[in-house]
Amino acid sequence: MTDRTLLRDSYAILLPAWGDIPGSHETQSFFAAGGIAGLLGCTREEYVARRMSAERAATETPAAFRDFAARARASAGGPVLVAVDYEIGGVHRLHHLAPQLSHPRDALSMTEAEVEAFGRAAGKAARDLGINLFLAPVLDLLTGGNTWLSNRTLDTSPEEAGRITSAYIRGVQAQGVVATAKHFPGFPELRIDPFDDAEVRVELSADQLAAGHVPFRQAIEGGVKAVMTGPVPVVAWDAEQPASTSVVVVGRLREDFGFRGLIISDDLDLPGTLRGRSIVNTALASVRAGVQLLLLAAGPQIDVLARAIADAAKADAAFGCQLKEAATAVRSIACSVA
Repeated sequence: MTDRTLLRDSYAILLPAWGDIPGSHETQSFFAAGGIAGLLGCTREEYVARRMSAERAATETPAAFRDFAARARASAGGPVLVAVDYEIGGVHRLHHLAPQLSHPRDALSMTEAEVEAFGRAAGKAARDLGINLFLAPVLDLLTGGNTWLSNRTLDTSPEEAGRITSAYIRGVQAQGVVATAKHFPGFPELRIDPFDDAEVRVELSADQLAAGHVPFRQAIEGGVKAVMTGPVPVVAWDAEQPASTSVVVVGRLREDFGFRGLIISDDLDLPGTLRGRSIVNTALASVRAGVQLLLLAAGPQIDVLARAIADAAKADAAFGCQLKEAATAVRSIACSVA
């Protein structure tokens, strides 16, 4: 495998998150180098507030989204994945440009058919803007304090949560948009936001976690195309590695849950995921764990990471095979929704 191929494969497995719709130079640079996927994200303040700012809503236009998607495809020379957060009443990146629920609890009064119809409407609106990947829905079920997921989850039984989220997934994917079930294997209690703490972890027992797996099993059985792993260690499964860098967590997702689709990491830049490591070492650990698309902040680190991943693949044949398989999986899912 040539150095150029390794480098293009390395760019293909990165999911840079831009706080705003990026300009033409940054778009062309990333996608021309081999990038396949990009996230149109938001500010930390918007994320915490669970809503986009009035200024963003007033200035972002449908044409800006469509132009970004068109530039990305042209630079890549083929299909790309343009992602946003589009949760059920939680973080909703498209503000007034697409239908939304004000809070996850709104879905609890809807029938399964109504939730699916909402998913179809959301998917159609997104496709019209050039978006084809939702980092949603949230499947975590809270059993205690969790500021990270506050106002982003369904406060109901595991079976009901599975019914609602699976209906949303069906509706979204019927419109040619990839849905992502997150955050595996479930984060029911976190004393501190992973953004603020490098030591936080899920301390619950395996039995306490088991009920929260119902929605994930339903989503996987229903054909969800992507699953996102979570940001911190789940002690009952792997006390040392965050879910997004854990061989154990990814292995159980594949083997015990039977998932065969795309595995996406949570934000690798979070202190709760880095845990004192460099972003390069964290990204390499995520690939070695079997994660296929790595979410992280855009900027100069993207080029540094791509080169480091390519160098690791050149030096280690087994890692090189993992990289090739991951890049192939990302390209395949992009083609499936082109």
